[in-house]
Amino acid sequence: MTSSHRLYRTPRLNRIRNWWVRWTLVLGLIGASSLSTHASDVLRFMPEDALGFVLVRDLADFDAKVSRFTQLFNLPVPGPLEYAKLATGLDQGLRPQGELLIALIPGPPELPAPQPMVLLPVNNYAQLAEAIHGDPSGEICRVSVAGEDVLIAKFDSYALLMNVEHRETMELLLGLQQAPVANLKPLDTWIASNDLIVAILPNGLEALLHLGGQYTTQQQELIANELDAPHFSPVREQMERNVELYQWVLDTLGSEIELAAFAVSLDDSTNLRISKRVLLNEESQFATQEGVLETSGSALGGFTNQPFVFAAGGPIPEKWIAPLASVNRKLMQQMPELYGSEEFGSDEWKKLEEYSVATMKSLKSLSMILLPGSKGEPLFSNVFGIAKTSDAEAYLESYSKAAELWNELMANSTSDISLEYQVSSRTVGGAEAREIVVDVAAAARDPNVPVFNWLLEAMFGGDGKMRQLLVAANQQTLVYGMAEEKQLLPVIDAAKNGELGLVNSSDVQVTMKLLPEQPSWTMLVSPQGCVVWAKRIAEEFLSHLIGETPRIPDFGTSPPLGMAVNLRDKQLEVDWVCPVETLQALAAYIEKCKAL
Repeated sequence: MTSSHRLYRTPRLNRIRNWWVRWTLVLGLIGASSLSTHASDVLRFMPEDALGFVLVRDLADFDAKVSRFTQLFNLPVPGPLEYAKLATGLDQGLRPQGELLIALIPGPPELPAPQPMVLLPVNNYAQLAEAIHGDPSGEICRVSVAGEDVLIAKFDSYALLMNVEHRETMELLLGLQQAPVANLKPLDTWIASNDLIVAILPNGLEALLHLGGQYTTQQQELIANELDAPHFSPVREQMERNVELYQWVLDTLGSEIELAAFAVSLDDSTNLRISKRVLLNEESQFATQEGVLETSGSALGGFTNQPFVFAAGGPIPEKWIAPLASVNRKLMQQMPELYGSEEFGSDEWKKLEEYSVATMKSLKSLSMILLPGSKGEPLFSNVFGIAKTSDAEAYLESYSKAAELWNELMANSTSDISLEYQVSSRTVGGAEAREIVVDVAAAARDPNVPVFNWLLEAMFGGDGKMRQLLVAANQQTLVYGMAEEKQLLPVIDAAKNGELGLVNSSDVQVTMKLLPEQPSWTMLVSPQGCVVWAKRIAEEFLSHLIGETPRIPDFGTSPPLGMAVNLRDKQLEVDWVCPVETLQALAAYIEKCKAL
């Protein structure tokens, strides 16, 4: 037995060569559920320097859950466990309630390509080995699984399988000191609560980033060696910008993330949950923001209970404003032709960041909702927002100045489409407000393309102008609307009164109870509202283009899809849920569509 939990005493993997994992059919076993609350047992057999893994918590329970899931949609398919048994011949001696692990581990220094290992749970290894003509004693032997020659050996209460060319690594694994992987300790509870977990560990992340770095180096060499001629100048400049952005993304990921994991689970009622966890580095700048994410009340407070397409809300940490403005500038710099910023100098880019900061400064939180709207209304309408701020009227002044900055930038733009903000002061419901008008038609209308002009009218109204209202509802509350004043007035009243009709509605509560408690950011998506909105768009477009109204059935009433995002304990947590009632409504909707 070796004294270390690392397979090879080498630095983290620096490169990956082409490799082929021969376990495609074994992956049919993937997916599971555990009724226990303890952390995974099988992970202690994985070396600490592994690149990543796929973990199944309970094969038999998963098989039952997948069967229930497929029955919702009337899919006549066998369970994954049964299918995998038939395809691989791995049937006798398996422990159906056990965990399955598929991991990628580093090879020796002279052959550092990733090597796959599979651990299958067994209750009678000798029976399993004999069924595939292996050695029942548990020693390493060569067998055939799904038509491929592999090595198999007994490893505690598991069968270890590896490629035949990886015998040296397999021998080291069998003598490895067993211990939990330290990096996964913060995720113990989360792992135990899920069915299927896929993780990229620090070594794997470093290897992927290294591959990305190799790509940027190749692109830089291509630019230097093959695009140096003057006539390649536009292409060269665009590629240089793309490489710069790509390298910035790689550097950011490398400095922020320790490891990332993704999971799927189905509970006993067949509610579906998909979640992600990202462990942040000790030096992560992102992690230092977790203390500023506390919000009072619901992230979706202020909205009444009514049909909607989506609703989302959460805090805006003050420390994030400048970095977000910088990211916005970087993204715009990659597409100068789109924004007409080819001739922007340092002054213009500075103004752009100032504009971005001014639009977010003093905002504490923001929530938005999109309503389906009615026939005849502009497609770009029925959008409402509520923001909390330290001084609402001061923000209105700040926003007006931000609009002036934007207009100065547009004056220097080379784009044929110059979208300027026309901001005017007014009152709405007796409150100080700003009306923002963008004449999209004047900027983009083309007399030679009538269809495009009609499209502008359908999107923004008959005059092709996008109108927005920003109202200081009270000292600390701003209300936004891409809508008419009469539509905005009830939203203002609801925001001032702390209306909780939407978040407390019965359908929304079904979804909220499946999400983590008190999430920082929340998003809801209503399938029913999405279909109504999509029908409006399809009817508007197709009736003009082909003269026919499409037949799109209504989606039945159901709870919305939900997503929650949290940042705490140096973890980024993302959870997405789909209640079983929504899955049932989706199955019924599919049948409606088939019947058309």
